[in-house]
Amino acid sequence: MSWSKVFASCVLGAMAMAVTAGPVLAAPAPAAPGLKAAAAVVIDADSGQVLFEKNAHQHRAMASTTKIMTSLLAIESGKLDEFVTISKRASAVGEATIYLKEGERLTLRDLTYGVLLSSGNDASTAVAEFLGNGSEQRFVELMNKRAQELGLKDTHFSNPHGLPSENHFSSAFDLAMLLRTATRLPDWNAIAETKVKKIPMQGKVDGRTLKSHNKMLWTYPYATGGKTGYTNAAGRCFVGSARKNGRMIVEAALATPNLWEDTQALMSFGLEQFENVVVAKKGEVVGTVPIQSGYNRVVEVISPRDVTVCLPRGAADKSSLQQVWQLPDELTAPIDENQPVGQLIVRQGDRVLQTVPLVAAQAVPVASSPWENISSWFLPGAVAASVLSLFRLQEVRRRRRAKKRTRRLPAKAINSLYTKKKAS
Repeated sequence: MSWSKVFASCVLGAMAMAVTAGPVLAAPAPAAPGLKAAAAVVIDADSGQVLFEKNAHQHRAMASTTKIMTSLLAIESGKLDEFVTISKRASAVGEATIYLKEGERLTLRDLTYGVLLSSGNDASTAVAEFLGNGSEQRFVELMNKRAQELGLKDTHFSNPHGLPSENHFSSAFDLAMLLRTATRLPDWNAIAETKVKKIPMQGKVDGRTLKSHNKMLWTYPYATGGKTGYTNAAGRCFVGSARKNGRMIVEAALATPNLWEDTQALMSFGLEQFENVVVAKKGEVVGTVPIQSGYNRVVEVISPRDVTVCLPRGAADKSSLQQVWQLPDELTAPIDENQPVGQLIVRQGDRVLQTVPLVAAQAVPVASSPWENISSWFLPGAVAASVLSLFRLQEVRRRRRAKKRTRRLPAKAINSLYTKKKAS
């Protein structure tokens, strides 16, 4: 762990809490979508706010939704245009396949189309061997490492394709959050939102045609990317996303006999029943924290991004929200710009809607001498006092000069001035 993270965790462990005053009125919750899925979730893609959940953290087999992670690592590798030679082992993987042949050469990008559109187990194995330097097991280790980095606590991978395997599981929540990460990558979106794609095939001039298993791309106008899955152990599964009027949601439905009905119900619920409310603007100063041993006495604390929450449509009123700023009593220099120094918690009643880190607006170096530390607050006051003293001195001198001029005037001139003033 980096020193900045250690520091941040220490800071957050000793916070002083400030709570905004105001009513806490719970907005009426929309009726939950009727589902047959064993586990499901809907999450706002921008904020990460959970809008609906059903057994969302239950550990379950996830079948080919595994391939969201496989494709994510392929794209994050930065090697999409490099060629992959298909091994005998990859070509022999059964079940869902794009009919790869041993010795065939395709780009990693083409294989990723095969992973996401046609759910090719052979393509997934080829990706794993390529990125694992010839070892599928090494790639699986990368999958679990990335899951840990993303905070997916309900997930463990044993293979890159999702065929039944011991200790291979996830949850609706983790899969939706994994998809949320993938949708931030333009290459992932470009591939996952493709309905039909032709890629090369050895010995076939026309190549091979891949068709997406994501039925929502044809039937639901707001659907974007997603990944299906099915095994006897997992049942029918889908993890997908949808976008409308600038809002995006991600959802997961696991072990459902009504896959597409449940999926559309979840998407419609997330898009139609909620709207975004801005709580804090990016860069907005929410407070200051005193600094010890710093060149400056205080540091301003800001939000590093726009903070939005989703409220039920028609009841999107900020008066129902409670904002809690957790800031330390003081910090010790040096402070880096954008260093985490606290957090903003947005609540509605007993529910936490958002927890957002707050950061330092500017860097504060250590004072190189006691004088610098003192001067950060004393010098501005001293300068102001000096300027005021200068004005006063000039006023005293002006009055003295005026008196001297008056004494030098003859009596007749003084009487004349007095007469003019009296006449006016």
